[in-house]
Amino acid sequence: MKFRLTSITFFILTALGGCQSPYDINDLPQATNFHFSGDTTYIQTGVWSGFNRPNGILYGRDQLFYVLDTYNNRIVMLNQAGNELSELGILQPLAAAQDTRLDLIVAASAVDPVIKDTIAIIVRVKLAAALGVLSAAKLEIDTIWRESAHPQRRFVGVGIIPNDEYLVARDGPNNSSPVDPDARILLFRNVHENSTAPDSFITPLGDLQTGIGGSITSLNHPTGLATFPGKSDFVVIQKAAGVQYTALWMVYSKTTDFEGWLPKFDPAAGQGGIDFILPNRFLDPEGIAIDPSRSDVFIVDAQQDSVVRFNSRGFFQTSSFGARSPQIALDHPHGIAVAQRVLYLCDTDKNRIVIYGLSTGF
Repeated sequence: MKFRLTSITFFILTALGGCQSPYDINDLPQATNFHFSGDTTYIQTGVWSGFNRPNGILYGRDQLFYVLDTYNNRIVMLNQAGNELSELGILQPLAAAQDTRLDLIVAASAVDPVIKDTIAIIVRVKLAAALGVLSAAKLEIDTIWRESAHPQRRFVGVGIIPNDEYLVARDGPNNSSPVDPDARILLFRNVHENSTAPDSFITPLGDLQTGIGGSITSLNHPTGLATFPGKSDFVVIQKAAGVQYTALWMVYSKTTDFEGWLPKFDPAAGQGGIDFILPNRFLDPEGIAIDPSRSDVFIVDAQQDSVVRFNSRGFFQTSSFGARSPQIALDHPHGIAVAQRVLYLCDTDKNRIVIYGLSTGF
């Protein structure tokens, strides 16, 4: 029988696991220091300025860039030369993805008129209906999801997957509920383009265990999410507090008796030597991007001012760079995008986008 794990099955698994000894947070190993070396290095090739603590950057299917200019409360559309084409005012944008219709799925905030507080929202910006003009899309926005009952929650990552579906990572301060904890990955489905109804919520993924712990599937405080083009596989990053693995690489599996997501690498399966699952690899990962041509994974550690690159087999690449690298001066970087072998990095505390190219190419 086929099944997809839901919040109900997650509750059952949690209850069954309650007979085991609780995970001791003091058992977590010390964080790993990065040492970067190698003949191939990234070189700064440009800077885009004029932002206020940008949290994310997206390279869209339309080959344009979208900067989430968080503290200016706007999304900025730029061409590949860095020229601003248009902008859209939206409160505290944190994450975005572009689907096959060229619409933007955006995680942002809004002021709820009833509770008079800022809440997390997910919106669809119908860019195609606005003829590709971002400023005109202010009349073409559907609100998909609102967290009015939980104003402290925030949506921190969005990723498109096949079959008109997408994933959204959610975080918040309270993971005590066995049914609806703050930290979840939510699955949504696009409606038909001719429909006037908003997108539909399907289910939270039950394949991850919410809360502190040392499991390869423990999810406590996610900070970002990225999906692989044309696949349902994804990587979610999270803060180091309370967990052993700060980046979770999940692959979609469908067999005669199972449908859901499983860890790509599992120490219990003898894969402990894979660099990607080195315990406490990151301190505060805040940005993630996937190279669409090679499936390499780039993770930004804001606390270590570093960008770490893994190949599709989970091995560390020496083209990674950071605070110890020559002529690299980042300050609390967050979002990252990969476009045509070039990195575009939100140097958040310096209010800019920094552009890096490889000295010898990929």
